[in-house]
Amino acid sequence: MVASAPQVFQGSFLIGLVINIFLHGLATTQVYLYLTIYKKDRFWLKSLIVILYLVDTFNCVVSIYYIYDALVTNFGDEANLTSGSWAFAAGTVSTGAVSVAVQHFFSWRVYMLTNNAFIMVAIVLCSLANLAGSLGVAVGLAISPGDFRHSDLQIEITVWLVGAVLADTIIAVSLGWHLGRHKHLYPALNSIINRILRMTVQTGVVTTIVAIINLACYLTDNLNTYMVFSIIVSKLYLNCMLSTLNARGTWRYDGSSEDGISHVRSSHPEVIVFQAQSTQSEVSVHVESHEMTDTDDKSSHSKRYI
Repeated sequence: MVASAPQVFQGSFLIGLVINIFLHGLATTQVYLYLTIYKKDRFWLKSLIVILYLVDTFNCVVSIYYIYDALVTNFGDEANLTSGSWAFAAGTVSTGAVSVAVQHFFSWRVYMLTNNAFIMVAIVLCSLANLAGSLGVAVGLAISPGDFRHSDLQIEITVWLVGAVLADTIIAVSLGWHLGRHKHLYPALNSIINRILRMTVQTGVVTTIVAIINLACYLTDNLNTYMVFSIIVSKLYLNCMLSTLNARGTWRYDGSSEDGISHVRSSHPEVIVFQAQSTQSEVSVHVESHEMTDTDDKSSHSKRYI
């Protein structure tokens, strides 16, 4: 028996919810590690992590309530399978809020590394489009909680997903380009730069790929399987942010040669700064005088060694 579109929609939502809860468990572990290891980070950063974690937890709760209401409370009511509700709208808003907050955080990191305000503004504008789209979907569901699969929310959903794709792509490309461009300036730091480059590119690429797949499924798949990716996106953003912060402990330079390298303690503990160090070489000469006597010719010679 072929499943109907509403059944595929809720099935996709349920699969995404299982992955969502698993990723929330990973985020819980990472939040604990961050708060216990990096106690000296700025207060606003630690507060941001806690707030995002609470919002993400709220997203899990309302998602569980929504699927329970659709599949258990209203069991057998196929019309209710695609009807919007306050829980679905709340999940949409929380997903957009977490995504935008993480994208703004990465835009700040990009600016601190590249000192390029244009890139930062581009990321912020794309993330604001992401937020506007998610809020538009939530408002539309609150006004008309009918079948939202073929409703007038296609523009809002498209703006939401396209904004996320553009912001994630700019973040990944700008970080990878900047670190790759400056790697040759510090030959002794090639290993650590490679690790940082790999970490930043991977975290950016993960969210970018999921956002692209999410957008492609929404635009091409009438069965709404895109919900598998839509529901997990906020957890991916939070885990990427936390993994980037927690990985700072593995970015210490461990090479044997430190010529021309100085480690600068930045005023921003969450930003890694390397500075080329120009030193003036000093030559220290120590002169020792030794007298050697030849007993045959009774002549003395002195020899100095430097």
